[in-house]
Amino acid sequence: MSTFADPATGSSDAAQPYRFLDTISYVRVPGASTGGRCSVVEMRLRDGHAPPMHVHEDADETIHVLDGTVAVHTQKGSRSVAAGGSAVLPRGEPHSLLAEERSTVLVSTSPAGFEEFVTAVGEPAEDAVVPTTPPAEEAIGRVNELAGDHGIEIVGPPPA
Repeated sequence: MSTFADPATGSSDAAQPYRFLDTISYVRVPGASTGGRCSVVEMRLRDGHAPPMHVHEDADETIHVLDGTVAVHTQKGSRSVAAGGSAVLPRGEPHSLLAEERSTVLVSTSPAGFEEFVTAVGEPAEDAVVPTTPPAEEAIGRVNELAGDHGIEIVGPPPA
């Protein structure tokens, strides 16, 4: 990791939107701006968005709910997190989330790296319209194909 001495800032207004699975996502603060210590990705989720159960092998993940409500799923159960709430998910532990309604979250990982997964799997979007349908099989295939390259292990289906 390189030196990180100056504040790193970013916003969705200045970022390229990506269609990542069934979200519109923006890399607000890339790991390159923090010497690899952390990254911040804004994700706009459709109602019902649910990635597969997965493990970040080397990164802790923090989810801040800006709008809406999501249920955070772990092996020990689920917890609902509404706007203004946060959840911190430890590395090495299986988890997922389910958007209980259309929601906007900030996802921060420490160390950085998740933002690289979003841009590798996602596709630049010309419009920032949140999808209304589940992800295409092609998008799910890219997740399964590239997850391991980014320190993510898929360990089960999305939560029901």
